[in-house]
Amino acid sequence: MKRKILDFSVMKEEISQNNVLEMAELIAFTELRFQIGYQGSRMQKMYADLYADIKHKNELGYMLSDSYDLVQEGALYLCEHYGKHLNDVIGYSKKGKPITIEIACIRKMMKLINLKARDYHRSVSLDALTPASEPSCEMTEEVLQDYTLYEKIVSSLNLTENMRIALECRQNGLSYPEIGRVLSRAQATVYEYFIKMRQRYAAIYEM
Repeated sequence: MKRKILDFSVMKEEISQNNVLEMAELIAFTELRFQIGYQGSRMQKMYADLYADIKHKNELGYMLSDSYDLVQEGALYLCEHYGKHLNDVIGYSKKGKPITIEIACIRKMMKLINLKARDYHRSVSLDALTPASEPSCEMTEEVLQDYTLYEKIVSSLNLTENMRIALECRQNGLSYPEIGRVLSRAQATVYEYFIKMRQRYAAIYEM
């Protein structure tokens, strides 16, 4: 039986030396997918590069992309929590909301994601974002097998139905005007959806 490249079952395990890298890979991968909804093409290449890294990292001569820095950042943080679980609470926000190890790890990654997004924005042309460099059908099919972590992030934002649809449309490459037509809403309303989503996300996952 072919081993899944992305095995989300590890996310339920106790953090250990044996699984810390895989956990960090999954958290980084899911977070980049989620960020496509906010930052569009800037995240698509990072997302595709990271998948390629996860798939080919053990092949002789393969060179990891800059996207794998996110995994290393996350893994270093998770190493501080051996023997615990990702959903263990390690503190509380100023508003009294619990901060889990997973949320804290995402916050660490987000600082690096934002830095790299600016670099990609300056250096990646539209020509570099051809179908050949985008996620393959193989990846799409595999990721669809388990959206547990992704859905956990989305659910934490308490999105309305229209906001959920808007996020999914954005992840599929639709522009704000196109999303407005899908939802029969003004473009300004669509902007408001994403502003609210960003505010809710920042309150939970950004420091």
